[in-house]
Amino acid sequence: MKKLKIYYSKQINLNGIKDALNENFGVKIEDAGYLYLPENAYNKIRGQYNAILLLSVLPSASLWIVDKDIYTRGMNFVFGVAFQQKAIVSSYRLTEEMVIKEAVHEVGHIFGLEHCRNECVMQFSNSLAEAIKKPSYLCSDCKKKITKDI
Repeated sequence: MKKLKIYYSKQINLNGIKDALNENFGVKIEDAGYLYLPENAYNKIRGQYNAILLLSVLPSASLWIVDKDIYTRGMNFVFGVAFQQKAIVSSYRLTEEMVIKEAVHEVGHIFGLEHCRNECVMQFSNSLAEAIKKPSYLCSDCKKKITKDI
């Protein structure tokens, strides 16, 4: 069974996130605790944190839920991003339900899933409306890929 550490920048209820990740991936979740946002990741001009710089402080197989606005190069903002077995999700623009959905999406990337065209949580979201519209679960194709790899 794969393991995943969850960090956060503000005290949050992890139960919904843990349940959704376990349901979709069957992973063991470790509450890794509070993690401070590094000052060097803050862009004063944008008033946002650089998500790639934030990811650089995480160990592999980790998810970080932050309560600040985040961005990546070329994007005004992002709900979340995954890179090199690490993922970050921002609750800044999202409801608790949407944070759970985006956490499942980004952890899917940690476990090797790419964006999916099916009715699936792994669909790419270019807007909040698209993120709301997509389901909170993996499609059967993505589930098979995960089951094969885990």
